[in-house]
Amino acid sequence: MSVKAVIFDLYGTLVDISTDEEQEELWRKLALFYGYSGAVYEPRELKGAYFSLVKRQRQTLLEMEKEEHTELLLDKVFEELFEKKGVRADRGLVCAAGRMFRACSTAYIRLYPEAKELLLDLRERGISVYLLSNAQRLFTEPELKMLGIYELFDKICISSDVGFCKPSHRFFKSLLREIPEKPGECMMVGNDGEADIRPARELGLKTCYIHSNLSPQGENPPCDYRMEKLAFRQGDALSSTSLF
Repeated sequence: MSVKAVIFDLYGTLVDISTDEEQEELWRKLALFYGYSGAVYEPRELKGAYFSLVKRQRQTLLEMEKEEHTELLLDKVFEELFEKKGVRADRGLVCAAGRMFRACSTAYIRLYPEAKELLLDLRERGISVYLLSNAQRLFTEPELKMLGIYELFDKICISSDVGFCKPSHRFFKSLLREIPEKPGECMMVGNDGEADIRPARELGLKTCYIHSNLSPQGENPPCDYRMEKLAFRQGDALSSTSLF
């Protein structure tokens, strides 16, 4: 089939990750970090302030944009947590706080087997490779670099930069406007039928659904192709050679 560009989702598609933002140890350590910077919180106080600011920002975005699928910017939340205690945080301190939060809330993060090989193979064959991820650049950019795949994308589109997230057509279109390929020449690869596959089909993209360990349970979305896992090597039921 004629595919000139492949658009990948990230978490649950190329990257396997487990996070827990409710664990007490996260808030104890993050409270220590803020305290070292002069913003003294008790762990429960910090947790409550964080989720309150997240809720407020989501509500503000919803009222402004009149669309359900808006994306907040967590950088502002971490900055406001300093401001609530009278600390003016520069960009470096805000980033450090956000990445401390991410590190403490993450049990593991790793590439799925063959993910990097697939990206390299597509690029070697002249197929453009793009990323469209519901994520925060504050976390995602360093994670992509840490995992060794940051340089393998021709363009990276992250929802926190745009202000909208999948399944919003506005988020998909923000990438489609910036690339030379037409929708019918692109394939969306993702692990979520509602967020990745349905809107891609509505916009005229080809689709490949990967039913990973992070996919919503029980879903079987209409799609052009389906994989139980990423397949790269020749001979797999849907290898990169046969699919793209």
